[in-house]
Order: sequence, then structure tokens, then C-alpha cells
Amino acid sequence: MEGIKNIIDSIFAVGPAVVMPIILFVLALAFRQKISTSLKGALTVGIGFIGISAVLGAVFGVLGPVVTKMAATFGLSLTGLDVGWPVVASIVWGVSFSALIIPIAFLVNIVMLSLNWTKTFDADVWNYKYWAFAAVIVYIWTKNMLLAWVIAIALEIIVLKLADWMAPLTQSYFGIPGTSLPHIETINWAPINMALDKLIFSRIPALNKVKANPESLQRKFGVWGEPIMIGFYTGILLGVLARQTVLEIFTAGVFLAALMFLQGRMIGVLMEGLMPIINGVQETFSRIKRFEGREIYIGIDAGPIGLSNPTSILVGYLLLPVVLLMGFFPGNRILPLADLAVIPIFVMFAAAASKGNFVKTILNGLVSLVGIMYMTNEFAVPLTEAALLSNYVMPAGILLVSSLDLGSNLLIFILVMPIIAFATGNPIKAVVPIVFGIIYILAWWYAKDQPKKLATEFSESLEINN
Repeated sequence: MEGIKNIIDSIFAVGPAVVMPIILFVLALAFRQKISTSLKGALTVGIGFIGISAVLGAVFGVLGPVVTKMAATFGLSLTGLDVGWPVVASIVWGVSFSALIIPIAFLVNIVMLSLNWTKTFDADVWNYKYWAFAAVIVYIWTKNMLLAWVIAIALEIIVLKLADWMAPLTQSYFGIPGTSLPHIETINWAPINMALDKLIFSRIPALNKVKANPESLQRKFGVWGEPIMIGFYTGILLGVLARQTVLEIFTAGVFLAALMFLQGRMIGVLMEGLMPIINGVQETFSRIKRFEGREIYIGIDAGPIGLSNPTSILVGYLLLPVVLLMGFFPGNRILPLADLAVIPIFVMFAAAASKGNFVKTILNGLVSLVGIMYMTNEFAVPLTEAALLSNYVMPAGILLVSSLDLGSNLLIFILVMPIIAFATGNPIKAVVPIVFGIIYILAWWYAKDQPKKLATEFSESLEINN
């Protein structure tokens, strides 16, 4: 077990810029692609990840102090802290048996592909961390290792099915052909966001008349409506709300403008490397009778995609102060802080559901963010227990740790929290996640036609505008 954990630690230490090219290079060779083409494509993917990391690192370095000052300005002081997804990941992987999720999840994915149960090959092992978290907290509360891994595998299967279902829309709207997004903390909101748009927001005439997406703003206001300018305005607004100096406010504006401008280009570099590998894999599959006519998607991390989409960025950061104000909600114990920088990824499927409409994304995204704040609190005790098991040192004066990114795991809340409720002799606590589960199933069924329908509409609108 210790040997496996050391290997996993080494993988996560070098990061996706190194590991993803290795995985993709091996995958391409396994499908009999040319070494030269495979190597160039894999290296280009690595370069794309380096660019993405550099952009996000620079922007988050500026945005971090803005968020901290804003929290202080709002007067929030709580005994629970949003420590951020990197800390949550270190806590999860710090539990000895959690590393087993890597070979188990990989094997499950291969079996599902072989049986035609999924179209997605999940190449991003970083997506596995929350399946491991689910296994860890189920084991902590039940001491049943088999149940822990059954839950983790069930989550993986659901996420892969969600990624397949959403692929037509994610490929067209986010501009990532041949891929899917098996990223649990974002994709698990897709049925809710799709259903809300279909049931409510698309039926409001006033909202449908509002042409508030990046393309319409650019046509109406010219240079002043371009994404780079929208990023600048958003950064200025956040700096003002944080009561920063004039120079700091301008800096925030410049760096968010840079995020709008550069991140999309880095995704372009990533796709430039991915496409030859994707095409080669699909071509090989087409020559195998068993797989004839099948599509195969490469599963990638949704984080960089959401943080490159203009609507997600604008709406996410406009809602940042709102999330801070949610900290004053009665019963809230967690200070939202470290994960505020990644809020755009929590609204990316609301953006996709509205085809980029800012107003609809704000309304739809607010529903997600309220749920995320609630579940951030609900996951605080389980994560704190896992933190103690992994010998994590709690910050001074903090009794509970959680994170907004963890709180975005609606599927884990639905599947795991009832188990914890019954295991602790408090079955009344199972009511809310069970109700959420029923709503989730109904939402997915109701919105089952949305991804293909919206993808077609989005593609047609692009053709008209061009």
C-alpha cells in the first residue's frame, strides 16, 4: 500500500503538464499512432497545461489578496474555513488506502469502454480525488471497505455517463471537439442547470429578449464589449469592493483581462495537441468491427475550460461578493475564502445551458451557489475527520475545514450523506440528501434532450453570426 501511495504522490507532485503528455503518448502508441505524431501531440498538450498553469497562477496570485481583503471588509469571522481544493486533495491522498482509487477507477473505465457503457476515456487522474474522498468518509463512518469502494465506483460510473450525455454541448459551446468533461464537481450540476433553464428561464419572454452574451455585447459596443474589456471591468469592480488602492484596483483589472484573453488561447494550444491523438484513437476504433461506428471521447479537466469561458468568468466573479455575503446566512459555519478564485467553474454549466446568456447564467448559477454553500457546511465534519486521520494540522483558531469545491459535489452529498446519517444513528439527516436525489433524477430525466438540442441551436447561431 505504501508503495502505491508513493507512486501516486510522485504523479501528483509533477502535475498534469508532465503526467498528461505521458498518458496521452502511451495511449496514442497503444492505438498504433506514429511515434512522431504522438510525441508532438502529447508535448503540445503539456505546453498547453504549462500555459494554463502560468496564467492561472499569475491571476490567482493577484486575486487572492483581493478576496482576503473583501472578506475582511465584509466583516466575516467564522470558526470554519474554506481551505481550498488543493488542501482537500492533500487530505484525501494523505489517507493511506485512498490511492487505490487510481488503479480501480482506471480498470472500471476500461471495462465500461469495452462493454460500450461509456464513450469517455478519462485521461485526467486528478478527476479521481473526490471518488477517493467518498470512499474515505464512507469507511470512516461505517468501517466497511467494500461499501466504500462500491460508492466510489458508483460515482465514477454516474460521472462518466454525465460526461457522455453532455458531450455534444460541451464540445460545441466550449469549443473542445472530441472530448468530454468527467469532472464531478462541475458536471454533476449539469442536470440541475439544464432542467432549470428548460423549465423556467427559457420560458420567460423578457429573459429571451435580452441579448446579453459575449458575441452580442461585442457587436453592440465594439471594442468596449470585447471579453478582454469585460474582464478588465470585472477586475476593477472587485478591487473597488475590496477597498484596495488605485494601483491594486488597476492591477486586478489588468490580470482579469489577461485571464479572458490568454486562457482561451492556452485551451487552443491544448486542443491543438489533443486533436491528432483523438482523431487517431477514433480512426483505430473505426477499423475494429466491434467498435465500428462508435465515438470515443478523451476526458479532460473542466477547470481550465470553465476558467477560459467569458460568460463563466464574468458571472463567476460578479457573484463572488454574493458568495461572501452568503457567509452571513443563519447556520453557516464556513468562511468562503480559498476557492472563491475558482467560482467561474461552478457556473460553467449554467452558462452552457443558456448558451452564454449573462442574465440567465447569473440566475441559474445562483441556485448552484446556494446549494454549494449549504453542502460546504454539510461536508465540514466529514472532511475534518478525514483531515485528522491524515494528520493534517488545523489552522490556528479553526475547528472545521471544508471547501467550496468540495461543497460542489452534489452527487457525493446525495449518495454518501444518507449512509453517514444512518451510521451515526441520526436518520433524520438523510431526508435532505434523499429529497435532493429524487429531484436530481427527475431533473436529469426532464432535461435528457437538452445537450443535443442546445448544441444544435448554438452551432446554428454561430453560422448565422458568421
